[in-house]
Amino acid sequence: MIDFRNPHHIEPPGALRQILEHPFNKSESIELALFPEHRYAFFYWNKWMRKNERDNPPCLVSLDWHQDLCYTCETEKEWLEALDLSSDADVSVFSWAKLAGNNDGHILCAAHLNLIGDIYVHCRQEMGRDTWEDEVLQDSYGNKHTIKKFKTYQSLQDALLNSTETSVFFGIDLDFFSVKNGLSDGSFKFTYLKDDAIRTMLDKNNPLIKWIFERIKGFTIAIEPEHCGGLLKSNKFLDLISDIYFSPELFAPKSNWKWKPRY
Repeated sequence: MIDFRNPHHIEPPGALRQILEHPFNKSESIELALFPEHRYAFFYWNKWMRKNERDNPPCLVSLDWHQDLCYTCETEKEWLEALDLSSDADVSVFSWAKLAGNNDGHILCAAHLNLIGDIYVHCRQEMGRDTWEDEVLQDSYGNKHTIKKFKTYQSLQDALLNSTETSVFFGIDLDFFSVKNGLSDGSFKFTYLKDDAIRTMLDKNNPLIKWIFERIKGFTIAIEPEHCGGLLKSNKFLDLISDIYFSPELFAPKSNWKWKPRY
């Protein structure tokens, strides 16, 4: 057992968190969390769920090269059901040391505990002939979670704009901006989306992004530089996101959404 100096203010290793005004709702604030390992999103989804109704968790919208949809084994289910979700210290250590180190199991672990609702993943990873088929997961409380995977941005947009979802956790893994991912296919060669295409995709007036930001309850960004082709590549994409959305830059003093007033 680890004795923490301040167990009430523990976060996963290397993570940063910023409190922001809600991008569209003046009466709310949200948090943005940035971290090196995608599995740390589990910690923040749990933290943010304390502000929301446990019976109606936000859906997850994820942009990621990988699916990150590995199913939870029986041992992991036992660990999850024994986890004290009220303890930031316990959940932080669990996210670091017990969730899968290859960062492919955190989403369905969170769904197992009803920390997220339905799941919408726009990814590039092919997982056999049934890659793009919907799936359904039943969590530990008996709730059903639909898992939807999308090969194109337009299909994700069509699904969400026609859905009845009312709240969203939005997650971006920076390796999403790679097209040919050399670490995943063993070639160690990478190609990337053009900057203009990324700006168009993430623009706040894009119908999908506007829909997300109107409903957003938390925003996560996973850096994962090794899957981006290097630290400078992931930093470039992080800088691009910061420039699209924030002024001054993300984590600078008084950073805010570009379309919000500065004080």
